[in-house]
Amino acid sequence: MGETISVRLGKDLEKDLVVVERKWHADRSEVIRRLLASAIKEWKINNSLEKLAAHKISLSKAAEESEISLWEMIDIVKEKKIDWVGLTTEDIERDLEIVKNLSKR
Repeated sequence: MGETISVRLGKDLEKDLVVVERKWHADRSEVIRRLLASAIKEWKINNSLEKLAAHKISLSKAAEESEISLWEMIDIVKEKKIDWVGLTTEDIERDLEIVKNLSKR
């Protein structure tokens, strides 16, 4: 199956786990596995978004690293208003001038 991991929990965290166990009708191991899987997925997405915002990876690479579809990544990027392109207004204006000059030829 998998590796057994032992952790020490504070009383508050243990109480919270009991609440989740009851709500999900699941044993502690199942609850911890599901919560950990969810936390790791969220971490992967946030880590990829940080790299994307720093222009260290592409949008498709961020989706791949997050193990989600490109469309899901696009939705997240739009929702969080992350500038993944890295173009300034000056860059765009310069590129438009180049295109205009090329079209005049």
